[in-house]
Amino acid sequence: MEHRTVFIIDGDELISEEVVELLSDVGYEATAYSSAHQFLLEHGAPSGVVVMDLRLKGMSGLLLQRKLQANLNVETIFMSGVAQVEDAVSAMKAGAFEFLVKPFRPQALIDAVGAAFEQLWASQLDRMAADSAKLAYESLSDAEREIAQLLASGLRNKQVAHFSSRAESTVKVHRARIMKKMGVQSLAELVRQLQHVGLG
Repeated sequence: MEHRTVFIIDGDELISEEVVELLSDVGYEATAYSSAHQFLLEHGAPSGVVVMDLRLKGMSGLLLQRKLQANLNVETIFMSGVAQVEDAVSAMKAGAFEFLVKPFRPQALIDAVGAAFEQLWASQLDRMAADSAKLAYESLSDAEREIAQLLASGLRNKQVAHFSSRAESTVKVHRARIMKKMGVQSLAELVRQLQHVGLG
C-alpha cells in the first residue's frame, strides 16, 4: 500500500525538473507532466500525490482537481506564483491537501508531500478496516446483530437478555460467537467495528 508515487504537473519545464529532482532525492518516484491533458492521457486512475501548478495551459489545475475529486487514492497539492486568495480558498474547499506559494522552501514541499502520503495511507487503512468490518457484520445472524447492537450500547448480558427476550445463557453463547466473527476481543473493539458499519 505504501507506494510513493508523485505526479508533478507544471508548464515550466525548469520548475518541473527541480521538483522531480528534489523529491527523487528523498525517495519518491516522481514524474513530470507539462499539462493536465498529458497527465490524464497517461493516468486514467492515478494513485499517489499530485503536485500541480494552479495555472496550466489548457485545463487549469482547479479543473483537474475537480476531475480527481472522486478518486480516493489521490491527494492534491497546489503550487502557484500568481494565486489570488479566492483561488487558494477554492482549492482548499475542493479538498486540496496544501497550497504552496512560489517561491517556496524545498523543505516545505517535502513536508507537504510527506504529510499528504500519511493522510492518504491513513484513509486507505480506514477504508480497509470498514470493508473488513462490513464483511464480518454480514456474517452475523439476525439474532447476533440484534445482540451485538445491544452489547455495544453498554448493556450487560442480563440486560441484553431482558431486552431481547432471551435467556442469559443464550446471550452469552451469542456474545462469544459475535466476538469471534467480528474478530474482536473486547466490547470497545466491537463498538469501533459497528461504527465502521455505520452503527453505534
